[in-house]
Amino acid sequence: MVQCGLNLHKLINLIIFYGNIIKQTIMFDPNFDYTLTIEFDRLSTDDLKYTLQVLYSSSSECYIDIEYLADEVIKRLIDCKYSIREKHHNSLKQLIMSTFETLKRITPFMYAPSDRIQSIYDNYHKYMHGIESPVVSPVVSPKLVNR
Repeated sequence: MVQCGLNLHKLINLIIFYGNIIKQTIMFDPNFDYTLTIEFDRLSTDDLKYTLQVLYSSSSECYIDIEYLADEVIKRLIDCKYSIREKHHNSLKQLIMSTFETLKRITPFMYAPSDRIQSIYDNYHKYMHGIESPVVSPVVSPKLVNR
C-alpha cells in the first residue's frame, strides 16, 4: 500500500482547485457521468465534520450530499445507541449537532424539508435522554367458559 502525505483537508482542496482548472481547459462531454460519489462510511468522525463544512460552503448542488452525510451520521448514532452518552463520543455528538443545525439551515433551499432532521432529533433524544421501553410479553386474555 502506498502511503500518501496528504490529509483529507488538503486532498479536498486539491480536488476543488484542479477540478476548476479541468473545467476551464477540457471540453465538456454531455454523455459522460461526472457524478462524484462520496463514501461517507469510510470517513472518520472528524473527516465527516470537515466534509460537512466543505459541502455547506460549496454550491447548493451539494445540499443533497449533506443529506447523504446525514444518513451516515444517523447510522452511527443508531449503532452507538446509549453509549453516545460516554465522553469518548463527544466528537460524534458534535457532528450530530452540526449536521442537525446544517440540515435546518438548508431547509429553505430544498424541495421539501428533510426527514433526516426529525430522525436525528428523535434518535438523539432517545439515546441521550430517554429510556428505552422494556420488551413485554403479550398478555393472554382468559378464556370464557360457557355454562
